[in-house]
Amino acid sequence: MASLLRLQALFSLRLATPRRLPSHLRCAAAVASPLPRRLPAAASNGSPEQRASETDLESGLYLVATPIGNLEDITLRALRVLKCAHVILSEDTRHSGKLLQHYNIKTPLLSFHKFNEREREPIILKRLHEGEAIAVISDAGTPGISDPGMELARLCATEKIPVIPIPGPSAAIAALSASGLPTEEFTFARLEVSAREAVTQIFYVPPHGIHQFLLDAASSFGDSRSCVIAREITKLHEEVVLQSPPV
Repeated sequence: MASLLRLQALFSLRLATPRRLPSHLRCAAAVASPLPRRLPAAASNGSPEQRASETDLESGLYLVATPIGNLEDITLRALRVLKCAHVILSEDTRHSGKLLQHYNIKTPLLSFHKFNEREREPIILKRLHEGEAIAVISDAGTPGISDPGMELARLCATEKIPVIPIPGPSAAIAALSASGLPTEEFTFARLEVSAREAVTQIFYVPPHGIHQFLLDAASSFGDSRSCVIAREITKLHEEVVLQSPPV
């Protein structure tokens, strides 16, 4: 428990005085060259001429992962899908508009969030049945994972509409990779059931709740577990803080 409480005190100071990344990691995201409006079929066989003739993005729901901070962390495939889709469903159109503007993507945005997703779903399903390609993005990371999109993906699967994941950055995996903790096994679980598990565990905690979380974790896990706090992953003040148990 003491080690977690020490980490709480240490992280309080870190939050007040964030560490700046080296200058070579703080370069502005470069503006990408304009991409083709069309997306050739990735699995197509045949000559280059045949592949180039397959110009349409296939109909379906595309779950497109977007940057979790640094705008450079987006795949070429994601950019192509966003350019080629008929419409992009966005958790926050103002937030997503900055990403699209950065990459000169002109595809229309349609708001899609927890307050209107039930209302939007019938309209979206109709458009999908009519053959449109629709992309879904969240404010950061992969849509449908703690974000809107899960229920829509389920409905599409039920109605035999293709659901295509376009993978990208993950805050949890990025933090885990830099943590130094064991990665052979890990869980993404609730605190109250995690103290009984020996494997590495991942928790998403909002900044304003980190101190209470550490107090709760200290009482649940005791003083024998290492703890890593990662914040601002891929952003200017990215930081990974480790607290090991006493020897």
